[in-house]
This record gives sequence, structure tokens and C-alpha cells, in this order.
Amino acid sequence: MAMLQRGNEQVASVNDDSGAGAGEIDIRWMIDAVLQRRWFIIAVPTILMALAAIFVVMRPATYLASTQLQLTNLRLTFSREDAFFVETQPDPAFLETQLQVIRSDRVALSALTTLGLLNPQSTVQKRVEALEALRRVYGVDRAGQSNVVQIYYEAKDPALAARVANGIATAYMAELQASRSDSAQSGSSWLREKLREVGPKARVIAEALPPPHKSNVRGILIIAAAGLVGACLAAFVALMWRLLDGRVRSPEDAAAITGVRCLGQFPQLPTAPARPKSGPIGNTFRADCPVQTFVIDAPGSNAWHTIRTAIGACQAGFGGQGVRFIGVTSTFAGEGRSTIATNLALALAVANHRVLLVDADAFDPALSAFYGGERAGLTNYLAEDKSLDRFTMVERRTGLHFLPLGADRGAHPANIWTDGIRRFLDEAATAYDYVIFDLPTLGMNADLRSAARYIDGFFLVVGWEQVSSQDIQVGLKSLAPVQERLLGTVLNKVDAAEAKWTLSAQTAFASRQNGTKTSSPTRTIAIAPAAKATKQGKKWTNKVLQLAFPRPTPVPPIRVLLEAHGGKRADETPPPKTAEKSGR
Repeated sequence: MAMLQRGNEQVASVNDDSGAGAGEIDIRWMIDAVLQRRWFIIAVPTILMALAAIFVVMRPATYLASTQLQLTNLRLTFSREDAFFVETQPDPAFLETQLQVIRSDRVALSALTTLGLLNPQSTVQKRVEALEALRRVYGVDRAGQSNVVQIYYEAKDPALAARVANGIATAYMAELQASRSDSAQSGSSWLREKLREVGPKARVIAEALPPPHKSNVRGILIIAAAGLVGACLAAFVALMWRLLDGRVRSPEDAAAITGVRCLGQFPQLPTAPARPKSGPIGNTFRADCPVQTFVIDAPGSNAWHTIRTAIGACQAGFGGQGVRFIGVTSTFAGEGRSTIATNLALALAVANHRVLLVDADAFDPALSAFYGGERAGLTNYLAEDKSLDRFTMVERRTGLHFLPLGADRGAHPANIWTDGIRRFLDEAATAYDYVIFDLPTLGMNADLRSAARYIDGFFLVVGWEQVSSQDIQVGLKSLAPVQERLLGTVLNKVDAAEAKWTLSAQTAFASRQNGTKTSSPTRTIAIAPAAKATKQGKKWTNKVLQLAFPRPTPVPPIRVLLEAHGGKRADETPPPKTAEKSGR
């Protein structure tokens, strides 16, 4: 219960410091989502603008001609002595009626026939098609609140545009004249003459002329509109992409999901070789893979600070009690848990600690395959009644001890977390300060639950853009004992060039902090405790070396180990006699 209470207090503290949760959507989250898909957001508008430009270049030129008519409404008024005409003010109903007359099929067919664009003997189908084609390119509108009507027609030929616009106006005026004549047939000869002038009348006030300029929408407006629509569409897709994707991209994401602090970041490193440069000699080996020795080779880097923070978490874990048996796991394979476990173990070894690195991944024993080959290891120790030092290997420069998984593992992964592991833990506790376990992934639920009975604390390695928040939550939810003992997370395989676009405050702070330079002409670098070549009994003694050198001189690796006499590198020390006897 005490362990659970301390874990809950740690979770609450981290949640208070981590800011907005992973599920919250705010302006910063939206900007981050857009920046993560910035190339997509640039590409979509660019493609649409290019297509729009092609359309603008390839589209045919069109010309718009218009005719203006002034409409009046005459009424016949009688007096005792005479009769005279009075022009009334056209009301909206009158003008709308005339607009519908101009748009009527009767006027349109009359204009097309008169202009020779339609054969009078055409079939009904031909007439319908001609009317539909005409309606797509002509229109009738009222000019503001006046009694002036505009008739416009658009065509590829400017002369044809003007001719059709004028033809429709002429057909409309002919229709008005015919309507007045029909109305006057019922009166006397004198009255018929008067009635022919009564009613709507139209007068051309602006005849359509061939337009000198194209009427097409300006190409720049089309291109700009395509770019704007493309940018909005791409931004919307980017937001939906990020909302549905949920992959971890920042330390804040990892902290919000797990409820524990993200200790730092590891960069994307080159793929490790299949075999080390130098093989084992006797019971010794050399850690010469740049991926697994990156921390001690790159002092002052983000990874170096991350491992130092992880060591601090081990020493101050769970109320300051500290932890000695540490497990390193991840959600899925390929996130780099073996890399982090090895770097952590080497850093502790260089810092004058007695450290044992154990390959406890029975499903994917990568460290054993890389360093130990088919050597006997943990499974053999559990099966035989022999001391632990009979199965461990020693790293020749740092003094790190390594315990492979073991040989003759068979077709089925061995269950190492049995009661027999207690003998191993008791012996390891007396011989080492820290024991680092390279564990299976969270998907191996039974093994992780069994391991949680013996391991003090866990580090969760999170692959940058390799795992989603839902995957981590599912994995930890099924492993409550592991989640309660989480010391922190490490964001691994981070692309530094892309990570700066995540708007992560922790990433920006770490980058700025590590990029700060001193103004002094020389720097004093405290190299981590380096192993002396002299032995005291069977143990290596360590000292802290301080090197002062001019600024142009490159910083030497932190793992430079000097002998006490002669200034030789420790890695030049001849192999132990046991190695010579073995014939290797």
C-alpha cells in the first residue's frame, strides 16, 4: 500500500507539471498538429495552385456584352374635352413581371430564330437544347432600384455576344408591341390607335457593342482561391490526422500518458551492426557499438543528461529509498529498450558503481546474441548450483558485468521469473550496486507481472512516433504492478530536426540548456570516474580525471580510461591470463 501511495503521489505531481493533458485540444495543440504536417500543408495548396494555373492558361477567352432597356408604363387618361397619356412610376411587381417576360421561352426562341441561330423547323428536342444552352450564358437583371433592365450574353466571339444581346432586346420589344396590338382590337378605330400606345414600353438606352476585354475571372484570383482552399483543406486534414493518430512526439505527451516524468530524449542513432567489432575473449567482451556506448562517448549531449537524470531517479526513487534492481521495457519491439539499458549500465559503471547488466528477454535476447553468442547465462545459472561469477562477462574498459540469457534455451522461451530467481537476486545484491534487466515488451504480460514481484523500479522506453498513446495506456492498464513502480520514461529515436517543430517546452528548454556555451578561453571537463589499470585484489579502482584544454580541441569521450602509470589507455591492457589459456 505504501508503494502504491508513493506511486499515486508521483503521478499527481507529474500531472500537475505536465500542463494540458493528451486529450485536451487547444491552440498550441492545433499549431503543433499543423507544424507536424507542414510539408503536406505546403504541398496540397501548391498542387491546387498549379492545377489552377494550368486551367487559367488553357481556358478559352469569353466576352460579355450587355444591352440596357428603360421600361415605362403608360396609362390613357380621359378628360371632358380630350384624352391624353400619363406615365406612371413602375412598381416592383411591374418590373418583376417584365423581367420574367424577357426570360420567357417565347422571347428567347424568337431571338434565336431571328438571328439565324435556330432553324424555325427544328424539332422540340432541338429547341429545348438551344434554350438550355442559351440560359447558361445569358441573364436579365434590374439595375439597382431603377427602371433600367440589363440583358447580357457571354460568348467566345465578342461580335456574337453583342448581336445576341441586342437580338433578345429586339425580340422583347416586338413582344410588347404585339401584346398592345392584340389588346386594342376590341375598341373603335380611334380608340385602337390610342390603345396601341398604352401599357409597358421599352426603350434602348445602351446598345450592346462587341466588348474589347475578356470577361473571364482574373487568373490571379482563381489561383489565390485554389491556394486558400487547399491550405484550409490540408490544415483540416492535419488536425484530423493528429486527432486520430495519437503517436507520442514530445516528452509532455509521454508524461501525460504514463503519469510519470519523462526523463529526457535519445536521438535517432544509426542501426547497430549485427556483430561487435571485437568478439569476446575468455569471459571478457568489449562494448564498441556506437549505439550502445553513445552516452559515454558524447558527454554533454541530451542523451547524456537523460541518463544522468535516470540515475538520479534510481537513487531518489520512491521517497528517497532508492532502487537497485531496475527493469527497462517498452510497449513494442524496436523502440530501443536494449539500447537504453546498455547505456544506463555503462554510465553507472563508469561512475564507479558495481553494475550487472542482465539480458532477461527470453523472447528476443538481443544483447545475448550481440555480446554473448551461445554462452551460458541466466537460465544455466538457475538450472545449476554454481556461483554467479561463473556465468558473467566483464566489459574490458568499464568493468561492467554482463549476464547473457543463457545457452540451450530450446524452442520455447524459458520462464526465468520462478522462485529460483531469489537465489540470483540474493547473490547479485551482495556483489553489485545496481542490476539492470533488459526486459520483454509490455505485451508479454505474464513475464512482466512476474518480474514486478522482484524488480524495484521500471523505466519505460517510448519510441518517438513509433507508439500511440492508446497503445501505451492499454499496455500499462494491464500491468498495474509495473505502472506503480515506473521511475520515468525515456523518449528514444528522436529526430532532432523534426522534434523542434513539436512546440515542446521541455525539448526547447533542453536544447537551449545544452547549447549554452561558456565564454572562458579554456574549459575543465570532469571525466566520469575512469578505471585504473592497477588491480587491488580482484576489483578495479577508479579516479576522477579533470582535463583542461583550449577550446578548439575536441572534447574527448567520457569513457577515456587511463592507467595510473605510463598514460596508456585501459583498452590497451593485455587480456587476462584466463583468456590466453583459453586459446582465444
